[in-house]
Amino acid sequence: MEHERFDFVVVGSGIAGLAYALEASKHGTVAVLTKAEVTESNTTYAQGGIAAAIGEADNWKLHEEDTLIAGAGLCDPQAVRFLVQSAPAAVEWLARMGARFDLGSGESYALGREGGHSMSRIVHHQDKTGWEIERAVSTTVRQNANIRVFEHTFATHLAMAGGRCVGVQAQVDVVGQRLFLARAVMLATGGCGVMYQHSTNPRVATADGIALASEVGARIEGMEFMQFHPTTFYHPQARGFLVTEAVRGAGGTLRNHLGSRFMVDVDERLELAPRDIVARAIDAEMKRLDTWCVYLDIAHQPRAEIEAKFPTIFKRLQEHGVLMHRDWIPVVPAQHYSCGGVVTDLNGQTTVSGLYAAGEVAQTGVHGANRLASNSLIEAIVFGLAAARASKDEVSNGHVEPLPVKCVPENEAIRIRRQLQKTMTDHAGIVRTTAGLREAAESLEHLLREYDALPDAPFSVYCSETRNLLVAAGYVVRGALARDRNVGLHYNADLAAYS
Repeated sequence: MEHERFDFVVVGSGIAGLAYALEASKHGTVAVLTKAEVTESNTTYAQGGIAAAIGEADNWKLHEEDTLIAGAGLCDPQAVRFLVQSAPAAVEWLARMGARFDLGSGESYALGREGGHSMSRIVHHQDKTGWEIERAVSTTVRQNANIRVFEHTFATHLAMAGGRCVGVQAQVDVVGQRLFLARAVMLATGGCGVMYQHSTNPRVATADGIALASEVGARIEGMEFMQFHPTTFYHPQARGFLVTEAVRGAGGTLRNHLGSRFMVDVDERLELAPRDIVARAIDAEMKRLDTWCVYLDIAHQPRAEIEAKFPTIFKRLQEHGVLMHRDWIPVVPAQHYSCGGVVTDLNGQTTVSGLYAAGEVAQTGVHGANRLASNSLIEAIVFGLAAARASKDEVSNGHVEPLPVKCVPENEAIRIRRQLQKTMTDHAGIVRTTAGLREAAESLEHLLREYDALPDAPFSVYCSETRNLLVAAGYVVRGALARDRNVGLHYNADLAAYS
């Protein structure tokens, strides 16, 4: 098998991977492997912004407290403190990369407010902050002579030698399998939302990094803490999309079809309670009234103000006949973010030597049982940069044997994926039951055995993704079954009262 050698290899091209690549490029050559285009990642679709305590009345201790509260007692306090203290510098790092953020009075940033935050601390670019960040950073990456980007390159295995990760085996577009050898490997593959029928994630969020890390024995935890965003646009004939939490931060209220603000009876923070509470409240209200959605109302604000703050959402809703300044927006919860993942320390180091992880694929300990709004982009940057600094002195060598890649007929992969998505949506969603989780565990084990027993077929990204989703879904369900109390994003109706 042909191979290429770099000092560092990154799998994934969201902000975690690109931040790592830029910092690592100071110390050697970097290959960025991405299975689609470089800008196709969860980062691009992030609307709300970046949380950082940079306001005049704000400080890192308040950001820390809000993060710990949202995490429901399961955050790693060290990781949280590292994040919140590093956040302001990370925002300035983005600005140096060319990211443009909205300004308030003078030259200071305009700061938004989102659920779970005690202060306005969300730095943003209109309602497409992730797109702006990805634009700026990917442009900088392409201009860096030490970084090579390989688009349409799908990682199939991590290369191991002498107990350490020394590279990545990947399918390069139409070229075929190739080995990318390196001193250190960064996993930055993003999330796993495609395992559910309804998700805010793009099509590339197929848990590839979880499966890659699992195969080499890396520790994976917390996958049962699956965050469902409370407000995605609902339309019976169209695919839903995220309606950013910033709409609620700007005064939007949640109502049932009768016009009642049901959050009044749920939490004193109303629509700005943490996401797990709001999503569960919406789910309960829909079931109580037997309706297919609830409504987000910001029609009491002037059109010019709404359109200026949320131009992307305003336009997309308008295309579906919904005017934000006049109509209530039909919304439902949808899978949004995985708080668990490949366990790392503060330097992004996993439990496998030479292997690092950052971004949504990683479990740094920051999010605990529930991620605080807008802590995802900042976490990806902070830990991506930290991992690059920590891995600069890695040294590796050893012989690597290529591994076979198992693919099945694509029609079978389509069937298996649909069964997987239905299983996860029915039994591992916002509200779970013990019987449902057991049924899901049996179904996933059966589907994985069935996949592996099917006849071999030519390589297909779709097929490989499907197996990765099965592996990751198993972690979600097993983790949920192991939880003996309801906490954060994990809610089992058969357990004792929520605590």
